[in-house]
Amino acid sequence: MQSNSQRWLKWHFSLWIVFLFALIGLSAFRFAYLYLLGPEISSLPSNELVSAFWIGFRFDLKHLAISLSLLTLVSLPFYWASSRFWSYFKNFTLGYQFLIILFINLLGIVNYYFFSFYQSPINALIFGLNEDDTNAVLITLWSDFPVVRLLALLFIISFLQIYLAFKLGSHLKWQLKAPKLLTLILISTLFLAFMSRGSFGTFPLRGMHTSVSSNSFINQLVPSGLHALYLANKERKYTNLGSNPNKRLNALGFTEWQEAASRCFVQPISEYSNLNQHLPINTTAAEKPPHVVVAIMEAWGRHLMLYDDEVQNDLLGELRPWVKSKADYFPQALSSQNGTHPSLEGILFDTPITPLTQSAYGYISYDTSRVLPYKEAGYKTVFLTAGPGGWRQLNEALPRQGFDEVIDKEAIIKAYPQATTHTWGVDDEWMFNYAVDYLKEADQKGEKVLLVMLSVTNHPPYRIPPHYQPKPQDESKLDSVMAVEPAFGLSILETYQYANNSLGSFLNNLENEQLLAHTLFAASGDHNIRSIISYPDNRQLPLKYGVPLLFYIPEAYKLNKKPINPSVWAAHADIFPTLWAHSLSGVKAPLTNSRNIYNLTSETSVASSFIGADGDTGIAISPYGAVTNFGQPRYYEWTDKSFLNLQPLAIPTPELEALAEQERACLAIKDWRIRYQALK
Repeated sequence: MQSNSQRWLKWHFSLWIVFLFALIGLSAFRFAYLYLLGPEISSLPSNELVSAFWIGFRFDLKHLAISLSLLTLVSLPFYWASSRFWSYFKNFTLGYQFLIILFINLLGIVNYYFFSFYQSPINALIFGLNEDDTNAVLITLWSDFPVVRLLALLFIISFLQIYLAFKLGSHLKWQLKAPKLLTLILISTLFLAFMSRGSFGTFPLRGMHTSVSSNSFINQLVPSGLHALYLANKERKYTNLGSNPNKRLNALGFTEWQEAASRCFVQPISEYSNLNQHLPINTTAAEKPPHVVVAIMEAWGRHLMLYDDEVQNDLLGELRPWVKSKADYFPQALSSQNGTHPSLEGILFDTPITPLTQSAYGYISYDTSRVLPYKEAGYKTVFLTAGPGGWRQLNEALPRQGFDEVIDKEAIIKAYPQATTHTWGVDDEWMFNYAVDYLKEADQKGEKVLLVMLSVTNHPPYRIPPHYQPKPQDESKLDSVMAVEPAFGLSILETYQYANNSLGSFLNNLENEQLLAHTLFAASGDHNIRSIISYPDNRQLPLKYGVPLLFYIPEAYKLNKKPINPSVWAAHADIFPTLWAHSLSGVKAPLTNSRNIYNLTSETSVASSFIGADGDTGIAISPYGAVTNFGQPRYYEWTDKSFLNLQPLAIPTPELEALAEQERACLAIKDWRIRYQALK
């Protein structure tokens, strides 16, 4: 009769063999995708293929460890169980592992056929089996696929994996005494825990790591069917819009969308087609279309700009002359949201609903996309990020919204092997170097380019590249407001300076390469800087959510030759309408209540945002004060003429009431337009 130690060891050894067989099966599916669904292998970079299989293998380890590690802990009380109860436990775990392997293999097969049809691993569309005509879908599957043979193959392979694992485990002859057995259990448990992270580094393995190449097929090899389903389910949960496109519209007090649209745009709107416009004729732009560049800078907040001192606390570096005189700097602006991805969607799609492209509704092309007018005008539309293209699935989502190409850190590193990297991608300077080279090549080809960039360096953990020598800084300049320790504060200031310096060097390079004379440029932060300053309430709304806006419009393309008014209130939503006005001629564009920032006056300007500063959507700031929570407005008035500090206002002024009504209507129509397209 075998001892408790021996039977437990045999069972545990079998568990690890199941683990190994499952890994082999997942890798086999990955090879099947490569050889049967992919392009010629010789056309794919071998080093990137190795990276895809390695990262995929690590994700497989992670998911299997999570699936099977619980059994090790559950087994411990049964170590002392009678033979009868041990037999029950063994049979239960045998069935559990069979179901796990069966499920994993089933998803591998489903992923193969999903891949062959949609040219993508499993995504949120798979839930259409339940949401579509389920009977029709099942009939289609039965008629178009060898369902019986596949199910038979599935059960045979899964059975063999479990049977062979327990057969091999039964031949184990080890017997260990309590101390050694306890050590083995501890090592096994810790190893499973580490594998559940997928990484021994600072950060666990995450979805962003699925991007290993600029080649989309190679990236699609990374997730197994199990991991792809996990990502699809996560994607599905991000946003659920229900079935009624009027939901938010009605909640905001409007019966019909036409009513909200007419109030927002201050003109009669009766047909959906009226939600588009044709831009005015611009002879200069029509005769010589310029390049258009938009830089969305990680955490380029407005507040720190107030503490810039060229001598003692330089926060600008090479950006200084552009902020001071060479470009047009508008400091009084709001970000569309309070996070990178939400702000990115706000800038590009003018959507109050976020995440949108990362949800089940991300497979729709939205007509609010700010990129589409450039597509209509014949531009090559490019998104360049210093991070991984797989972050928030940008490499899959953005092409559906008008981008021809998504370029990420992998392409940048390939172009500049010496590029320095950090947790979130390559350092900003290398992204900007790539952008300059890209625009030079486009010039040589006679292409006109819309280039949108997303920087990543100015993000925790804060650090600067080893080769960068920061200019003088003094964190004590922020003593009165700084909410962190001085050493941490200095690291934030250095990273902030580095990002600004990289942006300034980019503009210098465009100028030196004689590209700037026919390139329109805009830059803003995705949100305010984090950590270094705290905002306990809304009295500093302009600083709490404030980001700078920087424009450069070449003289030949400027419509308004008058000096700019830097005191106007503006927002992310004004970026593309401003660029449209100076670079496009006569093309169709989404109708918007945002305006060309060069035409604004202090009295007519408004900074509008989707941020929920008072529990619900909306912030609007104007010379008259501020409004938050457009559904049930809260009002604020300025405390002085610096336009930095606000205080609550019990009874609103007529100007603020009118502002609240206008913004409520605009929020309603913007929300309705997205929902209508997503649900129709």
